[in-house]
Amino acid sequence: MENKRGIVKIKPVFIGLYHYEYSYGSVCSPDVKGTPQIPQLPEEELLKRAKAMVEDFKQNIGLDFVEVDEPFIVRKQSDLRRFLSELTYDTDALLVGSLGCAPLELRTLKLYGLPIVNKYVSESFLRALRVKKYLKESRFLYIGEIPSFSAPNGPWDFYEIEKKLGIRAKHVDMSEFFRVFKSIPDDQAKKVLEAWKKDFAEIVEPGEEELLDAAKIYLTLRLLCEEEDANAVTINCGRFTEESAFHCKRPVVPCMAFNRLIDEGIMCACEGDITATISALILHAVSGQPVLMGNFGYKPGMFEAKEGEVTIEHDIIPLSMASTKYRVRDYHGRKFGVTAYADIKKKQPITLLNVDTSLEKMTVIEGWTKYSVDGIHCRIIIHIDVKGDVNKIPEILVGSQHISMTYGHWLESLLETGRLLGMKVLHLS
Repeated sequence: MENKRGIVKIKPVFIGLYHYEYSYGSVCSPDVKGTPQIPQLPEEELLKRAKAMVEDFKQNIGLDFVEVDEPFIVRKQSDLRRFLSELTYDTDALLVGSLGCAPLELRTLKLYGLPIVNKYVSESFLRALRVKKYLKESRFLYIGEIPSFSAPNGPWDFYEIEKKLGIRAKHVDMSEFFRVFKSIPDDQAKKVLEAWKKDFAEIVEPGEEELLDAAKIYLTLRLLCEEEDANAVTINCGRFTEESAFHCKRPVVPCMAFNRLIDEGIMCACEGDITATISALILHAVSGQPVLMGNFGYKPGMFEAKEGEVTIEHDIIPLSMASTKYRVRDYHGRKFGVTAYADIKKKQPITLLNVDTSLEKMTVIEGWTKYSVDGIHCRIIIHIDVKGDVNKIPEILVGSQHISMTYGHWLESLLETGRLLGMKVLHLS
C-alpha cells in the first residue's frame, strides 16, 4: 500500500526536570512553601503526565492527518543528548511540556529548527505544516514540449522548484506517452468506460471510439503516475492535441481523464501550466479536497465575467465538485475529443489561488460559487462572488492567466503556509 502523503508527524517531549531542588518561594518551583523538594518525580508519574499531555493535544486538534509519536521523557540532563537519535527527517514539529519552567532545555530543543507546539496550536498552523510536508512528498509529471506556448512563463527550472518547495518533477516525452497509450488493451478501456457511464446523464457528440480514447488517456496517466510516484500531472495540451492526430489518426484531449484523476487524488493542470500545478497541490494539501482550474476573468467581459464577480472558464469539473451528473460533450464544439459539463455546486465557499513564477508569492482570494453554464468554447464557466473588493484584484494578481479553486475558505491556513514556505500571500482582506 502506498504511504499516504501529507501526514504531519509530531514528536512529544516532556521535560521532567526541576531547576530548583529547594523552592524558597521561586516562581518556577511547584512548591512555594520553602520546603525541600524531590529533584525528580518517579518514572511512572512522568510517563503519566507525558501521556496526559499527548491526550490533551489529540482531543484539541481532531485532525486525521496528524500523527503523534510516543513521548520522549527528559528525566536527566543526559537525556537531552540522547534525544537527537529519536528525531527523523519525517518529524514535522515538537509537542513540548514540562513540570515547570524549563528555559534552558526549551532553548536546546528550538535549535533543532522544528516548530514547537502545545495543545492550543491552531488548526490553520497544522494545515500549513501539512502543505509543507505534502509538497515535499509530491512529484508532478510534465508531459510534452517545453515550453508550453499557452503558458510560456514557467517556472521551467525543475531543480529550483524542488529546492524551494520540495516538489520533484519528471519530464515525459510525448512519444513515451503515446507508446503507453497504444499499449492499453481495448477491453481494459471498455471496462473503465462502462464504469464511467453510470455518471453520465447524457452523451451528446462523442462516439464510442472517442470515449474509449478518453479512457485510455486516463489509464495511461494513471500508469505513468504509479511508475513515477507522481501525484500531479500537467500536459502541453495544444501540442498534445496536434501530436495525437498523428499517433491516433484523430485528435484526443485529456479533459475527461483529468476530471477522473483529480477525484482520485492526482491533481491535474491544463496547458503545461506549472504555476497551476503547484497551486493545485497547495490547495489540495490545505483542504484535503479536489481542485479545478481555468482561465480567470476578474473584470467585466473577461472570460464571461460580469460586473462585481469573477469567473473560471475551462474544461475541468471533477464530479465531486458538481451537483449533477455529466453531460458528455466534444472539445470546444470542434467535433473531436471528450469533455464534460456538470453544474457547479451553488453558494459554496471557495478559495482561489495562483502561485507566481518566481515562487516568492501567491494570490489568494475567497468567495462563493453562484452558478455555472456550458460555454462550449470552454466547456464550463463558473461565476463567483468575491469576498472583498473585486476591483482590487489586479493589485494582487500573480502567475499565469489561470487560477485554481477548491471548496472552503482557507486564507488563514494559507497565510501560515506562506510563512512556512517563505512566500508572500497577496489577498483582498
